Amino acid sequence: MPERPLLYFVDDDTVANRLFLRAGERLGYRCEVFTSATECLEALERQVPALVLTDLNMPGMDGFELIRTLAERFSQLPILAITGQSTVERAVQAMQAGAADFLKKPYELRELDMAIQRTLRFSAVSAENRRLKQRLQREKGARDMAGESPAMDEVNRMIDKLAAVDCCVILQGGSGVGKELVARAIHERGPRSDEPFTVIDCGAIADTLLESELFGHRKGAFTGAERDRTGLLESAGAGTVFLDEIGNISDAMQVKLLRVLQERTVTPVGGTEVIPIRARFIAASNRDLAALVARGEFRHDLYHRLNVVTLAIPSLAERREDIPLLVRRFAEEFAHKYDRPVRHFTGSVLQRLQQRPWEGNVRELRNFVERCVIMSDGDHLEPLDEPAAPAARPANVFGPGGGSPETLEEMELRYIREVLDSVGGNQRQAAEILGINRTTLWRKLRTVEEA
Repeated sequence: MPERPLLYFVDDDTVANRLFLRAGERLGYRCEVFTSATECLEALERQVPALVLTDLNMPGMDGFELIRTLAERFSQLPILAITGQSTVERAVQAMQAGAADFLKKPYELRELDMAIQRTLRFSAVSAENRRLKQRLQREKGARDMAGESPAMDEVNRMIDKLAAVDCCVILQGGSGVGKELVARAIHERGPRSDEPFTVIDCGAIADTLLESELFGHRKGAFTGAERDRTGLLESAGAGTVFLDEIGNISDAMQVKLLRVLQERTVTPVGGTEVIPIRARFIAASNRDLAALVARGEFRHDLYHRLNVVTLAIPSLAERREDIPLLVRRFAEEFAHKYDRPVRHFTGSVLQRLQQRPWEGNVRELRNFVERCVIMSDGDHLEPLDEPAAPAARPANVFGPGGGSPETLEEMELRYIREVLDSVGGNQRQAAEILGINRTTLWRKLRTVEEA
């Protein structure tokens, strides 16, 4: 016999709590009641119910704030708002805050039963939709990671092994090799697959904002903090946190992240409470983290905390035999997406594509096929806008015209400008060739302009 669903009921009125307990038991539910939002949140740390029902008018943290907090911390938990003030405006406010439904009190037993069943059905449908989306995401990931080369066989073997254990992982590989896809595959093939997969691009968030994004903040912690906000590490629940471009975070942020990994807790900015973290961590970088540690550019203690296992993702150049399969799958995917006839490259074109450098790896190949699907009109895909690597040039430490030796910064700037010129100023392509993300490239160019 299946266990009866557990319901949490929150109301500062003890009479309302007794009435709900009696009604809930008659309807066949297990019920727990709380006289404050804080009590309910504490109980949720121990056990998550099937449904939370909350009054809106309460002292301290009111029902609206509780709904917002639950929607952030327990995004898959359905919430039913209950109030004696049955106005359209309050119903809309409750739904906007995150409630799935709204019930006016005093209520009849039949009305309560219908509202609970309706909300639980909505939750079940939402959960099924999430599962379908996850399956589609897995299928898409399988297409992007397609390959029959020995290199990809080894990657898939390691994904299966890492999915079965709950340890930190570092994914190492160039830009565009599919590190996020590998991280998602580890998540999807493991026991955490029903929990969130949270991607944090450490290179795209300013250091001043990263702490608030990761750990959350409390109202008034800084200018613009108008209400409490749950951090990404907390909202990830028991899922997986993917820290992309981990090598780009500052030393101060590395210290704070190390503490999170050691203690498995976070303290929101401007707060004092300690919040437990249940998520698994997978980090990735297109730079050699071990080399960064050796040069003193990345903390060795954080590196060793993350580096339980390192998985190197091969570049496209290391698995050229997979290019025809990837091209065929991308062509079919984009033909369906843009409602175009399914066409393919000729054999001679495929041979040429297999010989190209593909500095941007699978991402560059995917974008290339997408353009060809959109622009081609004949019986076969036309290799339009074929990518070309910038011509290799011998290093010249004395600068373009001789004279005094260049500084390291000047040499870096000159090379960046040459790569940008070779791709017609396209910063995305330049970043892929340079092996850095667009944010890092933008910062370097901005530094030069300010100087």
